[in-house]
Amino acid sequence: MKVLNQVRGYLEMKRQGRFSSARLAELQAARLRRLVTWAYERVPYYRRLFEANGLGPDGIRDVSDLAKIPVTIKAQIQGAEPDLVMARGVDPERCVSLKTSGATGVPLRLYFTKRDFSRTNMNWFRPQLAWGLSPFHTQLEVTGPHNFIPRKAWYQRLGAWKRDQISVFRPVEEWTALWNRLKPDVLWGYSGSLVLLALHSLDQGPLNPQPKFVVGVSDLCPEPDREIIRKAFGREIIDLYGAAETGCLAWTCPAGEGSHINSDTVIVQVCRDGKPVPAGESGNIIVTNLLSRAMPIIRYDLGDIGRLSPKPPVCGRALPLLEVIEGRADGVLQLPSGRRLSPMFFYGVMKPVQGIKAWRVVQEESGALTILVVPDRNAPSGLNDRLRLHVEERLGEKMGVEVVAVENIPLDPSGKVRAVISRLPEKER
Repeated sequence: MKVLNQVRGYLEMKRQGRFSSARLAELQAARLRRLVTWAYERVPYYRRLFEANGLGPDGIRDVSDLAKIPVTIKAQIQGAEPDLVMARGVDPERCVSLKTSGATGVPLRLYFTKRDFSRTNMNWFRPQLAWGLSPFHTQLEVTGPHNFIPRKAWYQRLGAWKRDQISVFRPVEEWTALWNRLKPDVLWGYSGSLVLLALHSLDQGPLNPQPKFVVGVSDLCPEPDREIIRKAFGREIIDLYGAAETGCLAWTCPAGEGSHINSDTVIVQVCRDGKPVPAGESGNIIVTNLLSRAMPIIRYDLGDIGRLSPKPPVCGRALPLLEVIEGRADGVLQLPSGRRLSPMFFYGVMKPVQGIKAWRVVQEESGALTILVVPDRNAPSGLNDRLRLHVEERLGEKMGVEVVAVENIPLDPSGKVRAVISRLPEKER
């Protein structure tokens, strides 16, 4: 049955990726209605949420009605008893259980029926096929140990989608040695880790062989980092934007116009204060996983900032576009004037600064920033003072800036590399 579900899911993924916009909207609305009805009838958390806001399942007919439902945040799910957020009649022991990466500090335990998980998981293959990856291209993944696959899937035992993995916590020299020994086709991993490997390759010599494809997941990969990857590997990075709560949400369009949303399995809204904003405007990314019957994910705030594209796709696919993913909400910094800075601001500020191998900006308190820098071998004297003055000038208002030289930038507990972090209380962001 498992093999049959996966084959069906794979064929469904390929077929739905060719749907017209109208057909995708019909599919999305039908799945949304089924999910909302299911959640109302079987999940106490959602029944209470709906009734507290005067809603019933008949009031949610399509995406335009979703804004009637209040946004749910991770802490609300974490703080609820399991039997309040799990669907009645679904046995957790017979579900696939996952944890979020824990990048925000506390991972969330999730449950999916095996059929839903299999169908959702197939959307990781859609961008690979779109970019020309073959099922028989071999892959090496640099990832957190929580993502390690304990045993090969049946299709991997037949030689398809074969992947070896190495821990992001191992030294970069070990990643290089394993790549050179296995000689795979595809380099896959957290985008921040791929940048570290690219810098190592530029410093110590290229991978042998160079990758045919470079696929980045989980982390934001801004243009300066993309350029490092191009220079080191001679390839464009293929960004896959996903989450444990939803699977693959969006992926880089081969035509370079943005990132296609897998709208057949997930609804992506960009909102401020829970209300959708027009395409082209930034806001919180709110998701509804249309294949989440065991533990429904409805209007869930991922904690990321992004904006929808107002442009239609030019590649021939009808899947809508995310114009940009700007980073995590806890990467948005607060200035004394109340002005908020996207992480993208610092990528632009830091790009022209010479002599820095890696950096991180941290805000621990209002009115102050700490910038950790790893100087490279050609770092000029007085780098810290020059950088401090450069940042203060670009901020455009008075703010305490401290620059601290360090030997390396520590990884998050999840193994990710985050360049901009706000540790302010959420109400101050």
